[in-house]
Amino acid sequence: MKRTLLLPALLTTALLTGCSTFAVRADYDTTADYSAYKTFNWYASSKYAKDKKDGTGNTLMDRRVRHAVEKQLQAKGFRLESQGEPDFLLTYYPVYTNRQVITTTDLGTGFRWRPFHYGINSAVSEVRNIKEGSIVLEIVDYKSNQLIWQAVADGALTDLGSPEEADEVVNDAVERMLLKFPPHAQRK
Repeated sequence: MKRTLLLPALLTTALLTGCSTFAVRADYDTTADYSAYKTFNWYASSKYAKDKKDGTGNTLMDRRVRHAVEKQLQAKGFRLESQGEPDFLLTYYPVYTNRQVITTTDLGTGFRWRPFHYGINSAVSEVRNIKEGSIVLEIVDYKSNQLIWQAVADGALTDLGSPEEADEVVNDAVERMLLKFPPHAQRK
């Protein structure tokens, strides 16, 4: 009975773990009063920007990330403030790194008879270059222009095969990045 329940549980865990190909980490200012934050806007549209641009230069990915961030924040009760002064500003940017992956496949045959080994063996190695992409999301206090919160989804922009997959992965990454925002609601 236990074995029949264990197998589906292990398969479900493997499938869920396999779907998440990126890691999320966050850091924040422990002294900030997060309960005071109600409205937000994008850093690039603020007085601090000085021609700074958010995003990737890729307008499709830019819209995808912005939409996901705004949707998550609005679901948490924050409001986009495009006319007046917001409580906090958002910026995000992609970070890409190149990594080499070497895979080796043994090709051979043989037999083993203690303590001797006989056979023919050869190996084929393949070097692949992988472009790994991460999303960095930062939140800045509007009045002080100080960074108060940052999250990174390492590997979220890696191997996105289709626009539908990019939508799904970006939405998942942003949701996980903002899962614990605000970190606490302390009063000063």
